[in-house]
Amino acid sequence: MKKTLVAVAALVATGAFAEVTIGGFIDKAYNTVSTTNAAGAKTTVTNVGANAIGQDQITFGVSEDMGGGMTAFANIRLMPDISAGTIAGDASVVGIKGAFGNLQLGSDYGTTWYTANMADASGWGVGAGSVHGIAVGGVTTDVVIYTLPTMVEGLGVTVATRPGGATDKSGNATAYMLSYGVGGFKIQYAGASIKNADAQTWSSSSIGGSAALAADAVDNGTTSSADALAVTYDFGMAKVYFGTTSAKTGGDADQKGSSSTYGLSVPFGAASIGIASSEASYKSAAGATTKETG
Repeated sequence: MKKTLVAVAALVATGAFAEVTIGGFIDKAYNTVSTTNAAGAKTTVTNVGANAIGQDQITFGVSEDMGGGMTAFANIRLMPDISAGTIAGDASVVGIKGAFGNLQLGSDYGTTWYTANMADASGWGVGAGSVHGIAVGGVTTDVVIYTLPTMVEGLGVTVATRPGGATDKSGNATAYMLSYGVGGFKIQYAGASIKNADAQTWSSSSIGGSAALAADAVDNGTTSSADALAVTYDFGMAKVYFGTTSAKTGGDADQKGSSSTYGLSVPFGAASIGIASSEASYKSAAGATTKETG
């Protein structure tokens, strides 16, 4: 669902025209999650709702050829909820790209999110039954993202930083993402860390809502971290997926989590059908373990 328009942008004073694009998706699914807690008790939750990402999306994009091989661009994303009839803001950026690479500022999903998403056979989400995706995080605000120009065919490198805006550097974050693809094969790895992470949590978006890695209760100079790995291979008649994520919060609420997902999709013209399986495990500061499958 994408339409390209020609519109007069804020560049009217120069007589320039910018290209505007409108796109998006509506995401609804039948979801089932089974959870087993540390005591061995099992619960199952089933609902009709979003598939993992928990949202629908409309994106407005604008780009302008600046000459000299450079292009200025901006993307504004909105999150409508067709079930609740509400709308909210989502990741939005402004930037410039050219032979030097791609530089953008604003709010965007983390590198671990994009990597976990790549391993999801549904095509847009973070795992079957909303289980996979412990380390994916959410929208990160006030971030600077730089993607290097292609120096080796198939190789992609992205780095990102976010200043926390505090004198003690709490909230300062760094992230990176490495990818390589050749033929039908692609592999991607990403990592992220946040300093003095008293306000940081890593969690799955499980509809069971039973498991999350808690934030530190006090600012003690520790660091929370996460990473994600995705591997896919497209055979043409079918595509296979594998992914893992892990996360750790530091300090007084020392907790860990990990997850994995496997999937297969088969194209049928403009549509595809597939299957995915995910599992996750959380370990609390007290050593109690919770597991999920979906």
